[in-house]
Amino acid sequence: MCHALDKVVQLAMSTFPKSENFLHKLERLLAQTNQLTGKDVGLDKSRSMVRDSKSIRAEEYEDSLAPVTYIPVTENPVISVGIFIVHEGERIPMHDHPNMYGIIKCLQGHLRISSLTRKETQSRDLPEKFSAEIFQRKIQTGQLFLAEPHLPVLVNSESPPCILKPDMGNIHQIESVNGAAAFLDILSPPYNIDPEPDSPDQQERDCNYYRVIGEEREGGKTWLIQIPSPTNFFCDTESYQGPQLSRDPADY
Repeated sequence: MCHALDKVVQLAMSTFPKSENFLHKLERLLAQTNQLTGKDVGLDKSRSMVRDSKSIRAEEYEDSLAPVTYIPVTENPVISVGIFIVHEGERIPMHDHPNMYGIIKCLQGHLRISSLTRKETQSRDLPEKFSAEIFQRKIQTGQLFLAEPHLPVLVNSESPPCILKPDMGNIHQIESVNGAAAFLDILSPPYNIDPEPDSPDQQERDCNYYRVIGEEREGGKTWLIQIPSPTNFFCDTESYQGPQLSRDPADY
């Protein structure tokens, strides 16, 4: 029997990489993803969600609590599907998804998603206080650029999925609001940090982190600079507890 997550994975595999009737297929994928619930993916059995419940974050966890828990569901060269649990008062810092599409469906709790779109930036755009040669070099290497902020959105399990595209809303920060929250995450293509020499996909897609510097420019744009992975951010992992996929996604 084809369960709810099976249908989502099947549609994702037929939608990506961009194919004929891409927009129509993407709409169908978003509609199917919108029907998912936490129970459909085993969140009701998640040990990490239990630790954030009323019964307490047990003392046994206190010395090693990760801000975020990741539950891998499936990954292949076309898509990766997983579940993120953002614990109470925590966030996934501002990061990007180079040349990737992403779909976020909140399954439990409340999330605040703040997104930005990277804009073409030239050295002549630099304000005088950023005129040092180091800033010029960072613009040339793509580590410093202008970005257009979008209005933050608050989502819960009743909200439709959010989507990011290679050229729109590709940088974002995700925060839990008033308690722990969980969301399904679909990426295509997946991150590809260090491609194997014999891999047909040689495009590097690393997850880069950013922070805002300087003041907002006229027109609402802001400067972002690439930073190392924040030392206070890390993930632990948990096994997927939902129904198993009926077949390998590559066979869809």
